[in-house]
Amino acid sequence: MPLKIPDASYLQDHRFEGRTVLPAVEAMQILALTTKAYLPKTDIHLIHDARFDKFLYIDSENRSFNAFNAIQVDENGAIHAKLITKTGSSKTTITRVKEHVSLTFGITTPHKQPLFKKNYNRDPPYMISTSRLYKDLVPFGPDFQNIKKLYLYKDSVEATIKSAMSGSTGPEPLGSPFPLDAAFHAACAWGQRYADVVAFPVGFDHRRIINPTYCGETYKAQIKFVQTEKTALIFDINIYSSNGDLCEMLKGVCMRDVSAGRMKPPLWIKSS
Repeated sequence: MPLKIPDASYLQDHRFEGRTVLPAVEAMQILALTTKAYLPKTDIHLIHDARFDKFLYIDSENRSFNAFNAIQVDENGAIHAKLITKTGSSKTTITRVKEHVSLTFGITTPHKQPLFKKNYNRDPPYMISTSRLYKDLVPFGPDFQNIKKLYLYKDSVEATIKSAMSGSTGPEPLGSPFPLDAAFHAACAWGQRYADVVAFPVGFDHRRIINPTYCGETYKAQIKFVQTEKTALIFDINIYSSNGDLCEMLKGVCMRDVSAGRMKPPLWIKSS
């Protein structure tokens, strides 16, 4: 199914090493919307085995790509969706296919609401200001600067998030993309302080959306460090409304260095 990649101005604030890239949260929105249009009974609020394999650059240097949602339904009823691009050469008949994001919709699994209980005996939190977070640790532009308070612990992170008003003010297919994106920023900050790595999300095992989030609203994120797996950091994430209602939960969020070692944490995050 052909896709239209949004040419929205706020996406210019999501940059990696100087180039604009399509955020993983936006890629999931696109796959959810187009899969639901093609298969209306798809439960897009259950997502499994998500993988963010390759950046899709959407800056001025790369606006001439053909993007598609490659949909496959297996014998168990699971719906697999892939965001792919195809590029060709005028000199040859060879078409190059790149797989950027893949995920699976519609597998029902038993679940319980996760409770990240506060450990009142743990050390005081390490607090990072929003200005320092987005200047030194996650250098994105204003529309992707949505964390308002950030507290790091040795085993977890707590963040207050104000979802930006960019994009639609109503519920997107998966809710506003900004709260989850901000939760990834919080986990990235934890990795820089406690694991000495600038890690970005490359996938997750499970995502369940209970109450889709809205632009302009305030949310709380709890991110729990689970383990180190080879070269990756694994987290679980819960996002709550300002009233304490669970909005969404992710299990097995995998984050790793995607810069081949070029990006390093600043000295102050480790020494202070």
